Amino acid sequence: MAAVQGSSLNPHAPEYIPVSTLPPPLPPPRTVDSPPQENVRPRRQRRHIPPRLGGLVKYDVIPISSTHENKTTVMIKNIPYHYNREMLMQFLDEYCFLENQNARNSNGENFHVFAYDFLYLPMDYKNNRSIGYAFVNFTDHRTLWNFFWAFNDKLHVFPGSVKSVEIVAAKIQGKNALVNRFKKTRLMCKSERFLPVWFNPPRDGYGEWVQMITVGALQSHYR
Repeated sequence: MAAVQGSSLNPHAPEYIPVSTLPPPLPPPRTVDSPPQENVRPRRQRRHIPPRLGGLVKYDVIPISSTHENKTTVMIKNIPYHYNREMLMQFLDEYCFLENQNARNSNGENFHVFAYDFLYLPMDYKNNRSIGYAFVNFTDHRTLWNFFWAFNDKLHVFPGSVKSVEIVAAKIQGKNALVNRFKKTRLMCKSERFLPVWFNPPRDGYGEWVQMITVGALQSHYR
C-alpha cells in the first residue's frame, strides 16, 4: 500500500484524527442584539471594490451550513503565501490518503472514496506567491463535510502559518461547472503551473498515475 511522500501536515499541530463519519448538522448562527442607536457612532462609509483575478471575485463564496449538504466545491482561505500548487496537492493527497485508509480499516457500510478532481490556487504572478486561497472540488459531498470539520477554524494546519484556516462553499459548484468557467479564461501569467487543473482519474492520495489537465490559457505576450 502506497505511503504519502514528504508529509505536509504541521508536526507541531494537534494530532489529526481522520473523520470517517458525517458530523451532525451545524448549529444555527447566534444572534446578537443590536445596541441602542444613540450609543452607536456612525461610521464613515468607504467604497470597497473586491479584487478580481481572471474575472473571479475574490470572495465569491458562501458560508457552509446544513442546507448545503450536496455541495462539493470549497474555497480554502488563509493558505500560506509561500504555498504553490504542488505543495497544496501534497497536502490534499495526504488528507485523502489518511481518510481512505481509516475508512477501509473501519469496514464501514457508508464507505466512500475521498478524492478531489479540480484545483485552482490563484497566484500573485509579479511576486511569484499565492494569493492565500484556493478552490477545490471533491468527488463526494461527504468529503466536503469531513474536510470542513477537520480543518475549518483550526490553527497551525499549514506549516509556517499561524492563521486559522477558513473553509467556505464556492458559488460555482462541481468540476464541470468550474472547467466551463475557466476554459475560455486567459490569465496574465508566465507558466501553466499557475493555471487551474482537473484530474483524471481523481486524486485519492495513493500516488497512482493521474492525468493533470490545465484549464484556460496564458496571455500570448506572457509566453
